[in-house]
Amino acid sequence: MTRLIMTLESLKLQNFKRYASYEITFESGLCGILGRNGRGKSTIFDGVFFALYGENRTDKKLIPTAGSTGGVKVELNFEIEGKSYTAIREFRGKALTAYATLKEGDASIATGAKEVTASVTKLLGMGKEAFLHTVFASQKELTALSSMKNDERKAMMRRLLGLEKIDKIEEMIREELRELNRELKNASGFLLSDDVLKQHRDDLASKTALSQSLEANLKTLTEESLKLKTAYEAAKALVETHQRAKEERQKKLDTLEKGQQTLTLHQKQLIELETELKTLNAHQSHYTAQLPLKTQLSSLEHSLKAQDELKTKFLQKAGLEKEQEELRKGYTARKEEVAQLTKTIMPLEDLQKQLQSDQTALAELKATLLKLDTEITALTSEIGSHRSNIAKVTKQVATITDLGRESSCPTCTRPLMEQYDSVLTSLHTEINEVYQKQIDLLQLRLNALSEQKASSQKTSDEAQLKCNTVQTQIALLLSKSKDLLKAQELFREVETRGMSNKAALAELGSITYDENAHNALKEQYQALKPQVEELIKLEALIATIPMKTEALQALQTQIKTDEASIASFQALIAADTYKEQSHTEAIAHAKASETAKDAKGVELNGLVLEQTNIRRDIEAIDKEIKRDEAQRASLKARENDRDDYEKLKAVMSEFKTHINARVAPRIGEVASEMYSRITRGRYQHIEVSPEFDFYIYDNGERYPIERFSGGEIDLANLVLRIAISKTLGELSGGGNIGFLAFDEVFGSQDEERRIQIMEAFHTISESYRQIFLISHETEIKEMFERVVEL
Repeated sequence: MTRLIMTLESLKLQNFKRYASYEITFESGLCGILGRNGRGKSTIFDGVFFALYGENRTDKKLIPTAGSTGGVKVELNFEIEGKSYTAIREFRGKALTAYATLKEGDASIATGAKEVTASVTKLLGMGKEAFLHTVFASQKELTALSSMKNDERKAMMRRLLGLEKIDKIEEMIREELRELNRELKNASGFLLSDDVLKQHRDDLASKTALSQSLEANLKTLTEESLKLKTAYEAAKALVETHQRAKEERQKKLDTLEKGQQTLTLHQKQLIELETELKTLNAHQSHYTAQLPLKTQLSSLEHSLKAQDELKTKFLQKAGLEKEQEELRKGYTARKEEVAQLTKTIMPLEDLQKQLQSDQTALAELKATLLKLDTEITALTSEIGSHRSNIAKVTKQVATITDLGRESSCPTCTRPLMEQYDSVLTSLHTEINEVYQKQIDLLQLRLNALSEQKASSQKTSDEAQLKCNTVQTQIALLLSKSKDLLKAQELFREVETRGMSNKAALAELGSITYDENAHNALKEQYQALKPQVEELIKLEALIATIPMKTEALQALQTQIKTDEASIASFQALIAADTYKEQSHTEAIAHAKASETAKDAKGVELNGLVLEQTNIRRDIEAIDKEIKRDEAQRASLKARENDRDDYEKLKAVMSEFKTHINARVAPRIGEVASEMYSRITRGRYQHIEVSPEFDFYIYDNGERYPIERFSGGEIDLANLVLRIAISKTLGELSGGGNIGFLAFDEVFGSQDEERRIQIMEAFHTISESYRQIFLISHETEIKEMFERVVEL
């Protein structure tokens, strides 16, 4: 079967980590990606991993570059044996919503984050963890291979090779077996014993027979109870018939009594009405004699009304004449006030024009101050940033100085050694020649701007004071303007009111009013009014005589009707057939029938209760037997499950043994061939034990890896990591990955060892079309076929 090899073609990054925009084309062969720390070398392969699997390779978040606009976008182009693929991952909008697409050529073959990840996994034949451990390796990971304790190294190896998943599966199987055994043990304790089960079956048979016997007795009692109930219902119906007859007789008696009461009431009302009519006829004679008084009172009312109107006009004229005198005085005062206020507000318009000019000049001064503040703030921030950088580099110098030549490089993990002095010199230069020089230049500019700001501020304060003074004067004159408008309005009101009063006085003319004659008329009216009011009351009473006469006649007719109705009901009562004794005898018979019925009901209910209890016992016994049968069936199913897990446990153990037998020797085989070639036959063999302990053979003798020098260990770690990647690719079915990426693998190697490491990578170029080495040491760039400098 032909292997399909995957190689990288190009990568585009937009707002991804430190890159606002970046694009790289990947070539074949051994490529060095070089640059100082923080330049984004490792970010390139973070982008590759993110495009394929939608996750970040490190723990750092995917934060867009500061100051950038738009969303995050990563686009990776790769090839698998002549077919071009494109994986695109995006975060769009303020909410950073995820989008993803996988294309083959120009055709989309998957859309959506999860769907693209699934398609990539299927296409490459490996998941994200297998891909990560196969393709990428760092200096920290290489050092850990030999420096870790045994248990830690074994755990790391199993993690790299994906074997910890087998351990987790085995633990899951063991836990499931423990749980099944606990369940089986607990469930066995709830099963019924054979003796108890036999007793339940015997009880079930005996109670079933008894229930059948009770059923026959229940049928007989039910029939007898039904007959007694029918007899009781008939007796009860006869009692109800007598009761209805009794109630009808009582209704007749009640109606007769009510009719007699109504007749007595009507007779009493007739006597009272005859007496009232005699009194009203006497009042009618007195009313006729006093009737002329009403005409006399009406004449007095007309005279009094005329005197009241005359008095009103007389008083109105006097009030208008007095008010007119006051208005003449107010007219003169208001006129003088309007003239004075008009003269006072004359400067207002000139002051307003002056204020507008002053405010324009003040706004220009404030704009200048704001611009100066912005420039000063920016310079201060920039100076603070440079000082922070000086503090950071100074701290690094102090740390390196304290630790001496054994201290680690600030940009990698290897010891400084012979580069100690050059690194310190570089850091001091960075402080004095870069940051401090920038601070001095910025400080000169800041001082000049501060002096300019102080001068502008003084001019602005003087202009503000001038504006405030003019505004105060204008506010005072505006207040006087309001007073003028109010005075003019009052002047017009006085003028209008005076003219109105003058017209009213002319309309009233000359008026003559006699108050004594007016009072004499009032006295005559007050003396006559009570007599007329008494006549009016008699008039209302006399008007009711016709109505009361009609009521008298109606009562006489109603009394005759009442007497006829009473005679009719007396005849109906005499003809009634109800007998009290027959009613009493029917009640006694009904009670006897009810007693017999209830007694039979009690007997029937007792038998029903007994039958119910027996049936409940039967159901309980049957339920207990069925529950035991169900538990036995469930127990059997769980026993089958336990047997299946025991078989699975054995299979996983055999599989684990098989994998271990393949993995360790294969890693040793690949590492030995490469190590021997790098050391030019100095060391013939690297052995990897099933427990992942590492040994190096020197002149045919096996020694632990810890015995050798740092450079030899670094080389051994490198070839072991490459062997692990190759073995992992073979195990995971991912042999179609045609590239590797190593981050800072040169460590503390001298020039000779670096050459040997490069030779090691050349030896594996037959298996990988692309090998990428990331390093901050730019002086090694001539060792690579191709170089990308950042």
